[in-house]
Amino acid sequence: MAAPAADAATPVAVPEPLVAVGAPTTDQMSSFWQVVIEQQLIIRVPAQRSPLNNFAAGPSPSRRATELPIVWKEKKAPKCIAMRNILGMQAVQRDSIDIITRQKQRLRAQLNRGCRALDFYAGFYMQGSKDGRLCEDRDEIHARTGAKCEIDKFRLMVPVRDDD
Repeated sequence: MAAPAADAATPVAVPEPLVAVGAPTTDQMSSFWQVVIEQQLIIRVPAQRSPLNNFAAGPSPSRRATELPIVWKEKKAPKCIAMRNILGMQAVQRDSIDIITRQKQRLRAQLNRGCRALDFYAGFYMQGSKDGRLCEDRDEIHARTGAKCEIDKFRLMVPVRDDD
């Protein structure tokens, strides 16, 4: 069988190098295409106000005068925590943030060198991992400002009584 005369009369222009790809040919249209679908889970952790990130009005003297500040002691903590258990965070020191869990525990996450806790004043985002855990020396947290920091170490914060 011969091709129709209309197809034979159409000259085919040779594209110049580094030219955008044109429409697919009939041979390409008859082949199949592969589609890859990826799933990405981003988890947002909200921030709670702390003296480091409370930019609003000054302290109210009546309430602050009656409350005694909590004294925290650092203890050994696990290397990983379940992402589903993270409830919120506070920026309390220059180079670390406190992560509050659903079990009402407070874990201090020491950020890697050069990271500032103040960058995370509005909370942070973390990308879901295959095991569903946030681990030290492995995972990064992302601030809304664009900062990315790896967690160097977790420490469990335990309140202690100050018997003066």
